[in-house]
Amino acid sequence: MNMPLQSGIGNTERKGGVLLGAILLSPLLLAILSGHTAADMAENRTAFNNHCRMCHSIKPGDNRLGPTMHGIFGAQAGRVAGYGGYSGGLSGLVWDEVTLDRFIADPASISPNTNMIYPPVKDPVERKKIINFLASLKS
Repeated sequence: MNMPLQSGIGNTERKGGVLLGAILLSPLLLAILSGHTAADMAENRTAFNNHCRMCHSIKPGDNRLGPTMHGIFGAQAGRVAGYGGYSGGLSGLVWDEVTLDRFIADPASISPNTNMIYPPVKDPVERKKIINFLASLKS
């Protein structure tokens, strides 16, 4: 027996529940669609936090010692306002997987005049986690 949808409080609660459910499931859905599990995403965030968070934020417009990493994946390098002289030699580069991997492994190999002072990340698995995390921060 099909019951018609009721208007009023019950319908509002049902819509609110659906919206809340969608919001709560969004990160899980994103992880599934990207081929990464929630545990993978947590490991990727941890790798970023361990190596990058001291100088870089993931919040849009929250520039610190280094520029925000939000939306960096696929972006033109050296374009964040106020960081024009941050890393010499970045013009013309795009922060894709290959360029990020090289830069995280050895910043001076990409930009000899870089101001990035954090030690390079030598472990390729750890770099991949960082890159996957950065790729998840779409603008």
